[in-house]
Parts: sequence; C-alpha cells; structure tokens
Amino acid sequence: MSLAGDSGWGGRAEAAEDRFGPRNAGQVKARLLRLTEADLPEVLALERLVYSQPWTEGNFQGEFRRQITLALGLKRGGRLLAHCFFWLLPPEIHLLNLAVRPECRRLGLAWRLVTAMESIGRRAGARNIFLEVRPSNRAALSLYRSRGFQVAGRRPGYYGDGEDAVLMTLELIE
Repeated sequence: MSLAGDSGWGGRAEAAEDRFGPRNAGQVKARLLRLTEADLPEVLALERLVYSQPWTEGNFQGEFRRQITLALGLKRGGRLLAHCFFWLLPPEIHLLNLAVRPECRRLGLAWRLVTAMESIGRRAGARNIFLEVRPSNRAALSLYRSRGFQVAGRRPGYYGDGEDAVLMTLELIE
C-alpha cells in the first residue's frame, strides 16, 4: 500500500509548518467530508494523478467496504482536492493513503486531513498512529515530523518497486 507516493507533495523539503499548523493554512477553502464508494471515480483520478504506482480500483473498493476504514476528503466546488484513508482500530490508527492534488500542495490540506484523523482517533480512544512512507518522499517526511511523528523502523522492499518504507508513529497525548 502506498502512503505518500514517490511524487512527493511538491516543492522543496523544507517544512512550511510549525507546531501550530502550516503557514498557508486557510488559503484553500475546502469542505471536509467522509468519502463513500460514490466518490470512487474522483478518488481514482486523484490517485493516478499523484502516484507513479497508484492503488487500484479494487484496493479502494475493498477499503470502502471495510468496517475499520475511514476515508476523508477535502472538496471545493464539488472537486476532490485531497483524500486520506486510514484504519481506526483503537487503540491504534493506521494511515494507509494520503494524496493532495499537485496544484494544491503546501497549502495546508494534508495538515487538515491529518488533524481530522487525529481528532477522530482521539474521540474513539486511539492512543497511537502508525504509517509507512517512502524515504524518498522528503516533503511527506517533513510533514509527519512537524506533526510529531517519530521514526520507529524500516520495512525493507515494502513498495512494489522495491523501495523500503520508513515506519513512523505518533503517540496521541491527551
């Protein structure tokens, strides 16, 4: 399963975020909503735009049907700008996939989705978030580090092209 994709989240790796959120938060007004299987065509289009090895239609269908999966999206004018899929298994959350339209990167959308995921998790009793990310995706690594995620290990050959995954975790403190 991909998380952040090798196409990165655009731009340079320097963090535009601080502990209070990205400097550009609020520049893009978008509505946060729970995605359903009816959103599959837009999810697939975004996935294919962002990733060199995108999830398949079957991957997403399976996640939409799985009871433990939550899918969040940010839409503006009916257009999907970003999505986030995660498993909610209190006391844990596993972030599976996060994608942001290239022209909307570094505007706080990923930050908003991760914040929403954390909030939902806390309310459900989650204590930790886990994720895998490509070591080549410096922008994603920077985002996660700015959110307080710590490197917990490495998964050799995790991605289909043989690239390892960096395993990261965040303890949700009350």
